[in-house]
Amino acid sequence: MDDSNQHLKDLLSQTDLAFKALMRQPNSSELSHAYDNAKAELDAYMKSLRNTLSQRKHLQRQKAR
Repeated sequence: MDDSNQHLKDLLSQTDLAFKALMRQPNSSELSHAYDNAKAELDAYMKSLRNTLSQRKHLQRQKAR
């Protein structure tokens, strides 16, 4: 889980930096695109984590039966 946590921290940092850059130059289409990409990567990773945790929980329930 350490690799997973580090990857999440990296994605959060990348998204935060992109957002801050966009706030300094809100009319920049390049910075807007960079923020959208960073946010999309973070969203996809979070969805993947949720699915993994849901599958583990489901398997644990099945084993408990």
